[in-house]
Order: sequence, then structure tokens, then C-alpha cells
Amino acid sequence: MKPPKILVFVFSVLAILLAVSIIFPKEGIRINDQFSLHFLTLDEILQEDTVQYADISGILSSSMAISDSAYLAMLSPAQGQEIIRDTVRANADSLKVRVHSIEYPEGDSTLLYPFFRKMRSVNKPGHSLRIMHYGDSQIEGDRMTSLIRYKLQKQFGGSGIGMQPPVQLYGYQLSLIHTASDNWMRYTAFGKVDSTLGHNRYGILGSFARFSPYPDEDFMQDEKEYEAWINMAQSKRAYHLTRIYKKCKLFYGNATQPVFYEIYTNGELYDADFLEPTDKFKVKTWNFEESPKQLEFRFKTSCSPDFYGIALDHDHGLSVDNVPMRGSAGLVFSRMDGDMLKQMYDNLQVKLLLLQFGGNVVPYISDNHQYYERWLYRELRKLKTLLPDLSIIIIGVADMSVKEKDYYVSYPNLEHIRDAMKKAAFSADCAYWDMYSAMGGKNSMPSWVFAQPSLASSDFVHLNERGARVLAEMFYNALMHDYNTYVRSLD
Repeated sequence: MKPPKILVFVFSVLAILLAVSIIFPKEGIRINDQFSLHFLTLDEILQEDTVQYADISGILSSSMAISDSAYLAMLSPAQGQEIIRDTVRANADSLKVRVHSIEYPEGDSTLLYPFFRKMRSVNKPGHSLRIMHYGDSQIEGDRMTSLIRYKLQKQFGGSGIGMQPPVQLYGYQLSLIHTASDNWMRYTAFGKVDSTLGHNRYGILGSFARFSPYPDEDFMQDEKEYEAWINMAQSKRAYHLTRIYKKCKLFYGNATQPVFYEIYTNGELYDADFLEPTDKFKVKTWNFEESPKQLEFRFKTSCSPDFYGIALDHDHGLSVDNVPMRGSAGLVFSRMDGDMLKQMYDNLQVKLLLLQFGGNVVPYISDNHQYYERWLYRELRKLKTLLPDLSIIIIGVADMSVKEKDYYVSYPNLEHIRDAMKKAAFSADCAYWDMYSAMGGKNSMPSWVFAQPSLASSDFVHLNERGARVLAEMFYNALMHDYNTYVRSLD
């Protein structure tokens, strides 16, 4: 083909593309509920970029901006990454020193003083205090909790990983190597709930496990014995205080038959006996002079009890539990037996709850989230009614991104959800820590994903281990800022 014809062909193609860009609907053509077909409009071709990622340089102690050319030079086509413009990368060490304050209803910063009083005197023999960190998949694997636990225990005393479920639904965890026989059946008050149970006694983890079927007529005629095991071993990735525990508590209930158990520490038999039958919740306790590097439970019975959890703690001091509830919006406590919750909270001396939810509401786009505010308030009021001296801090939703054409932008309803959570917290006389603002606000998640090194995963939803530690440190700094204000008020 001769050059004039090639030129005519190129201009013809460009003319056709220009015509399509003019007549193609700006909102695109929806193919189904998940996909829409878009085409560059003339305005997008002629105008400068309108989407800007959050400038988080205000969070940093020094600017760590990297030019687009330098960033693009680091990428290779084989990495399959999008070319993202206007991103400011975070520096993790700089982020950690910033204090993003906890907020209080009507600015009453004395709201947590009753908890601070207890925390100040916890490192004495015979004194113990517990913080439970509930959340959705953002805290799975002990990501945020592990650093909060370590910093608080280092400051106020205590050790151990705290409360663990009998079996982990998701195998990976930073702070403990936790395995179990494959015949355990897990029941939860969140996610897919088994409506055939006939009760709602899930315990404070919102779940329990058993290793034999629930009894029925056929089962009762079966004299079969069932066996199961649980193994907990120290993780080399755990903070050293997490690996130290002197007390083990096993929580169980709904036991119709005696259960023979054996406990092995570091491969040697430590104790063997029977768990007694009970229709209520019971606690079996063991004390150790030295922390076992490996702890194994073996059970045998004709009908399994419901096992609610295993707590590995020091004999005094502060304990911090990690309780991830994948898929939950935090609307779980009203589904659980209140009497059992109160008994277990009292037994474990739970004085502070961190409730970190909201992410699972974000994908449901709506301009009005008053329904979530009402539902969350209902949960908080139930907890406050059960334990009037319980302190609660709501940790708000993190920034989450959805892809629009070439950019990742914050979900349009995310700030509505943040506001609904804050209103529910304040209405229930609870504190609020705004993780969304702490990250940098609107369109901040891409800045965390493209940080060097990265602070969030490529799904633009979840923090990675490094990013979780950064935010955990920021939350700890905020909590200690208010604690130190309380201490100064005593002078």
C-alpha cells in the first residue's frame, strides 16, 4: 500500500473513533449488573485528568512523592499493573508517628477514663483486664491486633495471644500455628447461620465448634465414640510477649456426656481427665510454670460438647483478643444469647471492645445509610445494657476503591457509611476512631497500594501486614495520647 493510501486509512480510522466518542453515551452501555461498556468521550480526550488520588503528604512528616516518570520506570509490562497517575506514596515510618485523634460524643474526652483507671492498675498480681478486637476480614490473621496487643502489653503488663476459637476457618495467622483434626464442625452467628441449631449460644467469639453431630434419635442409638484434636504451637513471627502464657482456659458447654481429654505440652502428657457434663457454659483451667512451645488437646466422647474457645494468657495483666468475622457488618451481638455473653465477658474481665466493621456494607450502594446507623446502634445498646461499665471504641471503615475506567476511586457511599457509624457510636455513648480519615480520606487507598513498599493489597480493599501495622500504630498512638491526658489530669 502506498503512503497516501496509508495516510487516508489512518485518518479514516481516527475519524470513525472520533464519531463514536461523540455519539457513545457518557454513562456507557450497561451489559449486566456488574459490567458496563464505556468509550472515551471527546471531553475526556481534550480535558486534563479530573480524578486525583488523595495527597497524603499532610500525613507524612516529610514528602515522599515520587514522580510519575520514576514510578513508571520501576514497572515492567510483565507485572500487568495499571499506569496510575497522580499518586503520592506513603512512607510507613512517617505515618506511624502521626496521631489521628479518637473522637467522642459532644467532645467528652473523659468517656474512656473509667477504662483508663482499670488499665493503670492492671499490672499487679491478681489483676487482669481484657480488650476484645472484633472486626471483619480487615483484621484476619491477627494483622492489626498483634501490634496493638504487643504495644499495650509492653506498656501495661501481661502476655499471651488471648482467646482463640477451637478451629480456625482461615489457616493463616501471624501469631500462632493453629491446626486441628478435620472432623470439627464450625457454627457461627455471622455469615451463613445454621437455622436448625435451636439455640443461639455462640459465646463471645460469635462461633463454636464440635466434633460429633448434634444428637437425634438415630444418633442416640449409635454408641460410636468420636475423637478430635487441636494443636497450638508458637509462631516464629509472633511478638515475644505473645509467645508467653502461664494460664490456659477451655470454654465449653452443652455437654450431655463426659468427655475424656488429654493435654500434651511439648509432646509430653501433662494432664488427663474428664470434662464433666453440663447444660450451661463451663471453664476448665490449667496453669503452667513455663510457657509450652506446643500445646495439644485430644478429646474422646460419644457426643461432643460445644467448644467456645481457648484462652492463652498470663496469670495477670492485659490480654487482647483478635476476633475476625469475615463477611460481617458487626450486626451479630443481638443474635447471640445475652446471658452467656455476660457470663463469659465477666469471667474474662472484658473492659474494652474495639469494633472494626463497615467494609461489608460498602458494596451496597445507597445515598442513605440510616438503616445501618439504627442497626449498629441496636448492637451497641445491647452490649452496654449487658455490661454498663463496658467501654467501646468503634474503628471506622477503611478507604476502599472501585475501578472507574483507568482510575481507582473511593466507593461513592463510603463517607455515608462512615458518618452512619459515627452517629451510632455517639448515640450509644461510644468513642469513634476514623480510620478512613487516618488513611488520608477520599481516594487514599491507591496511595497505600502504590506505596513503596506497598501498604495495601492489589484488591484496593484490604491492608496488607505492613499497612495494618502502620494503622495499628496510629490507633495505639491515639489511645495513648488520651491515656496520657487522663494521667496528667490526676496531678
